[in-house]
Amino acid sequence: MASEIFGWIGKILKVDLSDSRIIELETMDYAERFLGGRGIATRIYWEEVGPEIRALDPANYLIMMSGPLGATGAQGASRFEVVGKSPMSIPERFCYGNLGGYFGPYVKKAGYDGVVVTGRAEHPCYIWINDGQARILDATSLWGKGVYEVRDLLREKHGNNVHFVTTGVAGENQCRSATLMTDNEGSATGGFGAVLGSKNLKAIVVNGTGNPAVARPEELKELIQSTIHLSDRGTMRVPLPKDQISLIGKSSCYQCGLSCMRNLYKTASGKEVVRKCQAMFVYMPWVVKRPEESFETAIDATGICNDFSLCTMEIANIVRWLEDCYKSGYLTEKETGLKLSEIGSRRFFEELISMIARREGFGDILAEGLLRAGEQLGADAKAHFTNEVSGVGSGASYSPREYIVNALLYALEPRQPIAMLHEVSRIIGQWVRNQAQPGFTPVTSDVFRAASAKFWGSDNAWELTTHKGKALATMKILDRTYVKDSLLLCDSSWPIMVSFNTPDHVGDSTLESRIFSAVTGIDSDEDSLNLYGERIFNLQRSVLLREGWVPKESDVPAEFNFTDPVETVFMNPDVIVPGPGEEVISLKGKTLDRNAFEEMRREFYQLRGWDPETGLQKAETLERLQLSDLTQELKKRELIV
Repeated sequence: MASEIFGWIGKILKVDLSDSRIIELETMDYAERFLGGRGIATRIYWEEVGPEIRALDPANYLIMMSGPLGATGAQGASRFEVVGKSPMSIPERFCYGNLGGYFGPYVKKAGYDGVVVTGRAEHPCYIWINDGQARILDATSLWGKGVYEVRDLLREKHGNNVHFVTTGVAGENQCRSATLMTDNEGSATGGFGAVLGSKNLKAIVVNGTGNPAVARPEELKELIQSTIHLSDRGTMRVPLPKDQISLIGKSSCYQCGLSCMRNLYKTASGKEVVRKCQAMFVYMPWVVKRPEESFETAIDATGICNDFSLCTMEIANIVRWLEDCYKSGYLTEKETGLKLSEIGSRRFFEELISMIARREGFGDILAEGLLRAGEQLGADAKAHFTNEVSGVGSGASYSPREYIVNALLYALEPRQPIAMLHEVSRIIGQWVRNQAQPGFTPVTSDVFRAASAKFWGSDNAWELTTHKGKALATMKILDRTYVKDSLLLCDSSWPIMVSFNTPDHVGDSTLESRIFSAVTGIDSDEDSLNLYGERIFNLQRSVLLREGWVPKESDVPAEFNFTDPVETVFMNPDVIVPGPGEEVISLKGKTLDRNAFEEMRREFYQLRGWDPETGLQKAETLERLQLSDLTQELKKRELIV
């Protein structure tokens, strides 16, 4: 690393709430091997959070890290990563989340690359960070309030320029699916809101006027323009009834000029809301089945979840389960205390969310998460689960049945690996739209094949009807994603695999490394940058092994992938994929072949330099990756070959 610090700030704030101790860690002690974001956060977790620590113990850590590209003007670099032991996972284990908006860059502007919190305060508190000064302040007046009221109160006290991460009533009551929320609708699942609440910590609030230094600012400016040019996709719209909701414009994150689905909408009643992606649809399928219900109910449902801080994916699964249980006669309105006959109405949704967040009545069972509720209620309850039900996130989105390259991604991660799934689903989705309307996207079958070969490492990476080449593709996607989550770049925009604005419509796989070099002054290319990703992935693997991850049992996608044929896919109802030439193939009715998966997994172990029989890491591989300091701990637990 260079002696002068560019990109990073150089300090990480560490707060122990049990004794109100505030210290600073040196970022560069970690950055040389782990970059930032997910990399540094996972390393701190390895050092501080042993396998015996429970998610809601004071000794658990909540580690929030920005990356070297944040607040530099680099496009799509407004994210931050959160890492800790998750109360949502089964069993409780290491997990991660990722949020956008303004908080991550403003942590850097306030003088730090990240914030690390442990312990438990005696009384409700929040952490106030302003231009290099940090204090623990009383939050009694904020406790019990929703995210939107907290936003107003914090701005009233500290000014309109402050940014924060907080949790609502669900987090205070340690509901296992409670989210972290930012001041502009950013959220992270994994139950980290419950971890915040368990520490009597209502919020972390930041403001600052500083900026990280950039090594080669003119070069960065040129790369910013290249990024915007390559990634231009116009305004991305979600089809919504125009008489009930209208698009006003973009609602971009800090310093970002890239195209994405994060938009500002106005409802028929005049309300303005920021909405994006899956969270928009948390209640929509049920609202549209009630003609008398305003579409605004569907839009407001997202805000209700956010205000209480409940995971929209978990809530959608709960509503789906309640509907099925009610229709089958398994659950009654009397048993649940809910108007199940009114699913799809505003009243039902408001009562359900309040009941869960406040742990009232049947809501106390649901606050444990649907999987744990099933264990408590028994086999009949679990019989009504859909394939989407999982520990953290959806278990069936872009499943390996339709996109075989996702099989190992699901198998190797401790939660739904949505950032990796998006790399696959986005380019396929663009191809699907081009099939329906030629020219609507630049992704023809030829472009799909060329981009897949360039980004996924082989000429047969594009063939979604075979497992050949998919172990290598998985490795490429993993390494790039771990770098992305450590720099920290946005999943909505990176990697740029395809472009309207290149002659061959194939994107640029070197752009991240060139931006990293311009910002930090550290000369890097695609391969050397992806080596960080391989190192961080192996670090996470060691963490998971230490916490009881059994490779041959744990490195497997959910069983339904092998047994339940796929019928439809989000944004690809006919489950079509490219075939040879201009052929279009439908995978409707397909399952994941178990033997093919086993072959793919074994090949992946070999490509990673792990033992192909056990899936354990080899000492020589960790040494190559400058991770020899993990070896002693793994040897003690017989977790290394």
